[in-house]
Amino acid sequence: MESMISKILLHNWQRKLVALLTAIVIWFFVNSSMNETVTIPNITVRVINLPADKTIQGLLPNGILSRRIALTLSGSKDVVADLEPGDLEVLLDASMAESNEWVVVVSKKNLISLNPSIDLARNIRQVYHSEFVIRLSRLITAKIPIIIGPPTGISPQGYEILDIWPQRLMQSVSGAEEDIHWLADEGLEINFDLSEISKIELDTLKSSKRSDEVSFPVPAKWKKVAIPFRSNIVEDFNDPEAQNLRIDFLRKDLIPLDKEIPIRIFYPLVDLDKVNPQSYSLALNDEIQSKLGVPFFSKHLYVAEVSRLFVDVVRNSIEIVIVAAPKNQRKVLPWSIQFIQPRHLEDTYVSYFIASTSNSKGIKDVLPKEKEELLRKRFRDYMQRMTLFLTDEKKLHLKNTIEGDQIKVVAY
Repeated sequence: MESMISKILLHNWQRKLVALLTAIVIWFFVNSSMNETVTIPNITVRVINLPADKTIQGLLPNGILSRRIALTLSGSKDVVADLEPGDLEVLLDASMAESNEWVVVVSKKNLISLNPSIDLARNIRQVYHSEFVIRLSRLITAKIPIIIGPPTGISPQGYEILDIWPQRLMQSVSGAEEDIHWLADEGLEINFDLSEISKIELDTLKSSKRSDEVSFPVPAKWKKVAIPFRSNIVEDFNDPEAQNLRIDFLRKDLIPLDKEIPIRIFYPLVDLDKVNPQSYSLALNDEIQSKLGVPFFSKHLYVAEVSRLFVDVVRNSIEIVIVAAPKNQRKVLPWSIQFIQPRHLEDTYVSYFIASTSNSKGIKDVLPKEKEELLRKRFRDYMQRMTLFLTDEKKLHLKNTIEGDQIKVVAY
């Protein structure tokens, strides 16, 4: 038997060696012609088995990293040549990381086919990539302020926005320590679009107590915020106060003042030697009358740009003030609406507001300090923009001039 094997191997061994070498060369060329090497960019990286107290910057809730990797793949030509980034992903096991500075080595075992028709295990032979380091960070949770920014869009016809409450919420966010600290400094901001609110919605919300101040409850679909370090993935508000989120509107309407307004002349001390009560007094006429020595504007007036509650509070504490000036300085004297004891009026407004929101048992709500400040700001805004009207379409204008030794007032 041994002699037979020796005879087979050694008989014409030169020719057999040449034949073997030729076969190896042919196999090499054939195999090379059937393989191809390509570089595929932007391949998704998914991480599993992260320690409970660790995370990675840019890690999305589904375990995918926001950063991608480029791989150079070598394998069967008919498969590799047609591969696209969406056909595969890299799956990394974080339990294999030996330190927080995880130097990742991707092999064919880490490749997951996302295309059922592609068998990567059989058709990929080698994987190459540049240095890929993943840093494991401490996982922390913090409350991030959500600032309710100025709304966009236009209020529904016949309404004007007053304010939004609460103006600030806190969102509990978990993530890498570096991302959370950055986000805590930056905060989150959202802006509501008023054009998405219809007039019909506000009309149906009119309160019987304050029919011109309407609170629109912000719908759940608006209560979402984008988290920047998670590729702006949107998540729901998780602050319990978000359930109270609402936008307050003022229904535009003319409100009868139903009260005469006192009118007086203010004489600046700087010009007192030229213009004073002894040299120029207020002229009385059909519009300017006097009661027990106090002049008042007798025409029936309406008020706009404010609420009925505001009018009820200030009705008896407003006056028209005309600023006197020498005739050579001003031909027409300026005028304005003044409020007597504005701080007291402001306190009264807030008290009335609380009383009007008492619960069914008559127990008054205790307003948070921020809410009280918002109401006080609303009151001050009302004082700034309150406008007097003579009729539904005619705003009150006064022409105040010095004629002879009198200051004459004409309403038009």
